[in-house]
Amino acid sequence: MRFMLLLLTMILSAGRIHAAIADAAHPDFDLTEVPFPSKFKTMGISFLKDGRMVLSVTDFVGGGQVEAAKSAAVKVYLVSGYDGTAAASVKMEEISNTWYQLVGLVVAEEKVYVSDRDGFYQILQLAANAAPAQNRKLIVKWPDENTWNTTFQWHQFVFTPIYNKGFFYAPYSGSIRGGGPSDANPTSHMSGGFLKWDLATAKLEAIAGGFRSPNGANLDSATGEMFVADNQGSWLPSSTFARILPGKFYGHRQVPQTLNSAGAVTATHPPNWAEGLPYDPPVAWLPHGDVRASPSQPVRIRSGKYAGDWLMGDVNNPGLIRVGLDKVGDGYNGAVFFFSKGTKNSAINRLAWGPDGALYMGTLSTISGNWPNGNDNAFYRLAPKPAATAFEMKAVRSLSDGLELEFTQPVNPAAAAADFSAEQWQYIRQPGYGEGRQPTQRLTVAGAEISADGLRVHLKIAGLIPDRVVHVKHAGLASAAGKTAWNDETWFTHNYISTRSWSAATAVRESGRTGATSAGALKVRNTIRGILSAAIEAEGPWQAVLTAPDGTVLARASGIGASEITLRHAPVTGVGILSVRFAGGVLARKVCF
Repeated sequence: MRFMLLLLTMILSAGRIHAAIADAAHPDFDLTEVPFPSKFKTMGISFLKDGRMVLSVTDFVGGGQVEAAKSAAVKVYLVSGYDGTAAASVKMEEISNTWYQLVGLVVAEEKVYVSDRDGFYQILQLAANAAPAQNRKLIVKWPDENTWNTTFQWHQFVFTPIYNKGFFYAPYSGSIRGGGPSDANPTSHMSGGFLKWDLATAKLEAIAGGFRSPNGANLDSATGEMFVADNQGSWLPSSTFARILPGKFYGHRQVPQTLNSAGAVTATHPPNWAEGLPYDPPVAWLPHGDVRASPSQPVRIRSGKYAGDWLMGDVNNPGLIRVGLDKVGDGYNGAVFFFSKGTKNSAINRLAWGPDGALYMGTLSTISGNWPNGNDNAFYRLAPKPAATAFEMKAVRSLSDGLELEFTQPVNPAAAAADFSAEQWQYIRQPGYGEGRQPTQRLTVAGAEISADGLRVHLKIAGLIPDRVVHVKHAGLASAAGKTAWNDETWFTHNYISTRSWSAATAVRESGRTGATSAGALKVRNTIRGILSAAIEAEGPWQAVLTAPDGTVLARASGIGASEITLRHAPVTGVGILSVRFAGGVLARKVCF
């Protein structure tokens, strides 16, 4: 009897999700069920140039265990006629079966590739054949270090491969003990990495690290940037949406010690390989219990009024959210909005845009308590309507004295500061499972000014601090034409406060960061267990201060001109700040201890 395994993300507690939008499709889209002959647990969706869908499915979802045996019910299909309304139009050809657990697929140059538990494979024949269990070729073996079947590690999968300019990329789970905590030895020398490889050499490398259970990544084809969703747990107080930058660390560590109920140390674990890399904050925190609990594969919106934003589902909460990006210097802030529901209690796992311009949504089983289980759910198609009519917040941007909210239609000209409320809080990464959300601070909206075209509102808010999530809600604001808003709130991850000022005539799209200076530069190189190293470029004198997450000063240094510094300090956990004062200003960088 084969081992019941999971396919994807993480084990976490069920969360309270706001009912901020109606249980229906977004007003600008039509939602239908794809009339497949049966329902599936979807693990991957992609498309060939001739319009056929490539679909990978599994037979069930377990609790996260590493699979011990292959199953004939883990399959790859070629599907045509999926965009019709009659089941008779759908044609499904089974081209491959008998895998451990396919957790993602990608079409690259008209060839189909899949990620299984043990490696990355090419499907050789794109047609039904007499030997579907042999229809494959191993390209890359994942870095298992011979521990797959000798230790009990959860979620050890390489999810949702991406293809871009001759290379493949994919997020690889961190090392997690049964039940979800990270007090375990790293399973391999690349655990928690964002992997890269090609077909010519099949050489595998990790270009970034520090991921816990990243059930989904995707490419922004317009910029070449890649983004990934990670799942809440140890060292991760809430799920995240992050941009991948080579050489960066994204926060998930191996918990150094295992303690028994009496507090005695029963095991000591080495650090994950990436813990010494400089920390990069997520583009958006996805507040656990408010918006997401187990985010799955994100997808970039390619056209329409939301072009450039991202959508993602969740395997433990219904519907889709949208993330809008606010570029500030070379970094991003991210605004999270509820987007669409109407998919009942389906665990949405995989998303892909079809050649017909519709979004296809593959589901697992039924959302239920702590993990999806029960009956399979439908496969959905979300197609844009010819005309966009919804009234809602479209974007959020940082200003030097507050925030700018952009709407899809002109707002009621009588809107005032009293119509808006705001609060902020910080997340500090801690080793305890899901621990680290800090107390909420209420903010005062001192003014609300409407732009000349009525599409933007300038909120004057004092006390905004970088590295905070700002929750903004309006009290039933209507459009100038009297239309009710589709949603009424956003969660804005305010990584960087910008230098731009409000203009009633023009919305500034990009800006520098507050505190930027031409007198010097600062690059954090490593932060690991009581030691921080950084590079400082300066023409004159400088002073550096390292502070802990609670504001305590941990170390100081000073010098003249370009320097490499090493700061030794008492070990702490969470996200602190290294600030350097130059003659012409101050630069600050977040550091993850």
